[in-house]
Amino acid sequence: MDSSNTFIEIFKRNKAVDTNSIPSEVDIHLTSHGSSWLWAAFALFALFAIVHGFIYSLVSVRKSGLKKALLTIPLFTNSVLAFAYYTYASNLGYTWIQTEFHHVTTDLGYDNRQIFYLKFVAYFLAWPLVLTLFLINTNTLLSEDHEDLIKKFITIISQIFTRVLAIEVFVLGLLIGALIRTSYKWGYFTFAVVAQLFVIYLVCYDLNRSFASANRNLLANLIIIFTVIPWILYPVAWGLSEGGNVIQPDSEAVFYGILDLITFGIVPICLTWIAINDIDEDFFTKIWHFHLRDGGRADVVDEKEVVEETPRHSGDTAVPPSGVPVTAEEPLREETV
Repeated sequence: MDSSNTFIEIFKRNKAVDTNSIPSEVDIHLTSHGSSWLWAAFALFALFAIVHGFIYSLVSVRKSGLKKALLTIPLFTNSVLAFAYYTYASNLGYTWIQTEFHHVTTDLGYDNRQIFYLKFVAYFLAWPLVLTLFLINTNTLLSEDHEDLIKKFITIISQIFTRVLAIEVFVLGLLIGALIRTSYKWGYFTFAVVAQLFVIYLVCYDLNRSFASANRNLLANLIIIFTVIPWILYPVAWGLSEGGNVIQPDSEAVFYGILDLITFGIVPICLTWIAINDIDEDFFTKIWHFHLRDGGRADVVDEKEVVEETPRHSGDTAVPPSGVPVTAEEPLREETV
């Protein structure tokens, strides 16, 4: 049996859709062909997660905890998406709604479409970390120009919070809109697109600052620009599937799968290894020392001071240590050659 026939036999053994069957009233649903593609995407996400878990366990990057911690980002994003795609391929984690449009229909006439809400849960967890990598690689997260490190820290928190809040509005807008059968779903779609455009504006602003910076990383900036393209396609995928019911759930799975592999699989891996070479690993150490110096703890001595007597050469006059008075009982002695 040749390799092509082997793959065909493997796909024929995929019984997930039959094992986890759906109610009969759901007539627009995932088939075994779409499930087989989802199993392939799951295998890639799982492979990426295992490799980075192995690297994180065994490799220390210049003994820097901060740089090593960056490896948790692709580890986390790929693990979350592997978990989601295992559920997706198993024909689980879904609900169904009656479609507003009838572009895709069946002879049964129910027009109830299967909606996989679990992928939006994965986006909710993974997308903030992808945006954090954007900040790090454009050198706008750990390279602010504030001399006051407290202000620098507050700026970092506000940058992350603003982007996380906007991207979560984007994801929740798509999720809630997918679960509504009336035309009101397009209102939530509009909220999602506005939030997405706001985050894209912030990313472009960071890219503009990065290109103008002397310590820019051209490769990282180009990868981020490339990532914006599949990102814009997410609302398109939603409009063709959950929103407009234009394509079958199998085609929906392929569309989202390709976008997810790029956005949460390949891009985080590339940006993480670029960031490991460029990150200012002393930043948080500087913040900690700044806190000790200006936070009212400058008088605290961590180590016990030991006063050592300075060795004297022959003929030198013995001088008591600083702060020790000369007493009459212990007059100074002179040593002569």
